[in-house]
Amino acid sequence: MQSMDRTAFRSKGTGFYRDVVKILLYPGQFYAAMPDLKQKREAVAFLCICVVIYSAAATIFAYENHFFYFFMFLANGLLIPIVTFAALFLVLFMTGAGRTGHAAALCIVAYAGVSLLFAWIPGMAPFAEIYKYYLVGLGLVKAGKMSLARAIATLLGTIALLWLVLHFAQILTGNA
Repeated sequence: MQSMDRTAFRSKGTGFYRDVVKILLYPGQFYAAMPDLKQKREAVAFLCICVVIYSAAATIFAYENHFFYFFMFLANGLLIPIVTFAALFLVLFMTGAGRTGHAAALCIVAYAGVSLLFAWIPGMAPFAEIYKYYLVGLGLVKAGKMSLARAIATLLGTIALLWLVLHFAQILTGNA
């Protein structure tokens, strides 16, 4: 590894740590000054790092088949934000939420993935999920330039749509 590569790697790690601290301590300021929405790649990379950390940490509590559980947690950590983004974008599209496009919704959901850093702790997953939706709502208000009432209505519509999809999935698998 050359010194240039080490510096780039170190700056990415420092950038990830800096973003985590900003999102956890000052989420409103972070979303208000969110990086350029054309840099979706950085938001997705942030989410992927959070998912890998979540998967590795959650695997610690598996009694056996660590390899299998690591990939199951990895799939869960990647699929849930994708489904959340799709539901959020569908609700935004159906309600005509104006200025909040797919790039903004993707970045908001990706940065809300910071909640995965706490979801692996036993008993913390429900609180991490609530915190994720709080961050998404705050992102809609700050980065999406929505009113608080509209952001809450959008979040409730997204959660209702996700519950509906989950219910239909249970019916299709015969677990209802």
